[in-house]
Amino acid sequence: MKKIQIILLILLCPVLLWGQSLSVSNLPIIRFNTKTRVIQDEPKVPVQLEIYDKGPGQLNQLSGTPTISTVAGVEYRGSTSQADFYFLPGYVKKPYGIELWTDSTGLTAKKMSLVQMPEESDWVLNASYNDRSFMRDFISQNLAGRLGLLHSKAKFVELIVNDEYRGVYVLMEKIKQGKSRVPISDLYPTENTGDDVTGGYLLKIDKSSGSPSTTWKSNFTSGISATQKCEFQIEYPKYGIITQQQLIYIRDYINNWEQKLMTEDMNDPKASFRNYMDMPSFVNYFILNEVTRNVDGYRLSTYLYKDKESLGGKIKMGPAWDFNIALGNADYLNGWKTDGFVYKAMENEGGKNDYWQVPFWWNKLIQDASFRKALATRWKSVRSTFLTTNSIYSSIDSAQVALKDPLIRNFQKYPLMGQKIWPNYYVGATLNDEVNWLKNWIQGRLTWLDAQMALFDSPILGNEVLEKSSVLYPNPSNGLFNWKFSLAKPGVVNYQLLDSQGRQLISSQTLNFGSGEHVYPVDLTSLSSGIYLFQWSSSEETTQTWRLNIVK
Repeated sequence: MKKIQIILLILLCPVLLWGQSLSVSNLPIIRFNTKTRVIQDEPKVPVQLEIYDKGPGQLNQLSGTPTISTVAGVEYRGSTSQADFYFLPGYVKKPYGIELWTDSTGLTAKKMSLVQMPEESDWVLNASYNDRSFMRDFISQNLAGRLGLLHSKAKFVELIVNDEYRGVYVLMEKIKQGKSRVPISDLYPTENTGDDVTGGYLLKIDKSSGSPSTTWKSNFTSGISATQKCEFQIEYPKYGIITQQQLIYIRDYINNWEQKLMTEDMNDPKASFRNYMDMPSFVNYFILNEVTRNVDGYRLSTYLYKDKESLGGKIKMGPAWDFNIALGNADYLNGWKTDGFVYKAMENEGGKNDYWQVPFWWNKLIQDASFRKALATRWKSVRSTFLTTNSIYSSIDSAQVALKDPLIRNFQKYPLMGQKIWPNYYVGATLNDEVNWLKNWIQGRLTWLDAQMALFDSPILGNEVLEKSSVLYPNPSNGLFNWKFSLAKPGVVNYQLLDSQGRQLISSQTLNFGSGEHVYPVDLTSLSSGIYLFQWSSSEETTQTWRLNIVK
């Protein structure tokens, strides 16, 4: 029996070794030589970094000469993504932060182009540990770029550390100020007055772990929390370099914008909160987070930036970052569902006590008719061009072809298929299962958003509509309304009731009427005081929307 076991082990060894070794790949290969040093979570340790990358369509061989060989500082990075609970026992695959150095002292960084991306000194290796499809960050960053948002370019690579195969990673551009990353003006310690002090600034809303940064808290609570306030972290200028005058300027600018956003009439076309913000970037950022149903959206891994007043000087959203638990990959905050808005996700039982709440901005902006109209208009544009299931599926399929052999090696090193990893909702038995579920989820999500964006495009102006072939009165009322309308010939009429955020309260009701004028009673006395949307349509009329005000 022992001889048989030994023979089986010998026969299996080549398969096991092949799964955890690498000599040639269609992806770029990155290799760290730590020279006995141990990589840790700060500080960065010096390593010899080698990259084998002959370019697109070429095979890369470790037996050849590296295309890049340089000294770099390497550390583990992230917050949740390197916590112990995140990994299954024995299958630890952590993300890395990389800074290119001129020498092993680490005193001077140097910029280089890695795998055909613009040159810079700081890079990220994303482990894609809990996204077995390896597609979520790839898809989201691609969509961000197509939407016109600043984003991180991303390339798939394979990693070796001290001759040990470590799997497939996503090499990404770290978010930082610079012409190839966040192209805002340099802001020196001597620039403290006039136009000089007005930019550039890079801000972040996130967990406070990691490198220290200058911070302040909003004057307003976030979401529906009675106590939690958004904390702004200043990423640029850096901690210890930013001056007090610069801190005061950007803090007051954001505070003034929030004050106006909170207190001004959202339907006043002259409201001044719009003067502080770049509306198209907010529209595009909203679309990106809602398409991906990013459960961290708006409240974590969220960036915004501002340049000098002479260069536009408004707050812009972005760059986009961190989508590994988006696109249906979370089992909390309804993250697996294809319906429901992310900006409202914290208002349910699972989210209202969460420490990190969504800033109040998004609930306020949705009340602005011009913002809703801009959303609907932009949605129509992107849905008719690149934001289609065929376009997204094509990107997924192309990437999966390139990843075919590398992912075989990766999942032999880390046998994670069929195993739940925080915070997975769906767990596929195979890679095809994971990808097919993702595709179906995307289709469902886009279909739901189509219906919601159509509501945003409804011709609501105060308490009136553009077309007046019908009327509901009295308005306001205690909930008893008379619905008056006319039909040229007998037909079917459908109506439904929505709340002010577009959520359906009364599902579509079908009624049959003859020709002529009709007055139909609508009893909504069971509802509490507030604003509601009444929608109706018939074979003769396109959908019309009335804004109803119930006062008790």
